[in-house]
Amino acid sequence: MNLINKYKIFLAISVGIIFILISMPANAQLADGSMVKGSDNSVYIIAKGKACWISDANVFNALGFDWKNVKKIRDDELKKIPKGWLIVKAGGNAVYVIVFGVACKVTDIPTLTLLGFDKDMIRNISDAQLKKIPQQLMVIKGKGAPIYIVNNGKAVWIPSENIFNTLGFEMKRVMNVKDDLIGRISTSSLLIRGNDQKIYLVDKYKRYWISSAALFNRLGYDWNSVVDFNDSQINKIPEGEPIK
Repeated sequence: MNLINKYKIFLAISVGIIFILISMPANAQLADGSMVKGSDNSVYIIAKGKACWISDANVFNALGFDWKNVKKIRDDELKKIPKGWLIVKAGGNAVYVIVFGVACKVTDIPTLTLLGFDKDMIRNISDAQLKKIPQQLMVIKGKGAPIYIVNNGKAVWIPSENIFNTLGFEMKRVMNVKDDLIGRISTSSLLIRGNDQKIYLVDKYKRYWISSAALFNRLGYDWNSVVDFNDSQINKIPEGEPIK
């Protein structure tokens, strides 16, 4: 084989390799843990072939990432990568989905899975790292108006926009979940508790103290449905006559 033919074969192989690399999906070229960004400031970490949004600098720094490791790619390449959620877990049973800079808590992995999230996406972090990120309970909704707090495997219905705002939630952190997935977990009325351990039933505008544990049980409520808030939040809700 002469030199010219060898060169032609080499050129054909090289062109073929380049074509394969160009044709490969962007996410196939990126290993788990890779960090990428497009032309804007949004940074994503790759997990199981998905680009998970790192929502702000505080989260980025809290998780110990290095800005030097962020690779810039073309916007059209980034667009091809399926999007996922940044999900983290520290020392306890709870897992957290990072939404707009807040770690939204789900008390256990089975509930996270029931809501359609992939447990294989969970990233293990330290308790110290988790403490650097603001936290709240996960809040979800389907196609309809009802919004629910996810608490101890229950979907706790928030009865009005007024109560939603008073308890300090924001619509941008409400996660959209398919209705059939919400239907997998049992629902509950909104029962809240502060530092004094009094439990209140909340309607659209007021809270009503359930005056005894015996009454709570007689009314058929589940202790696992009770959501803990700080007193400053609870005291913003007007109090009605106690339930006796």
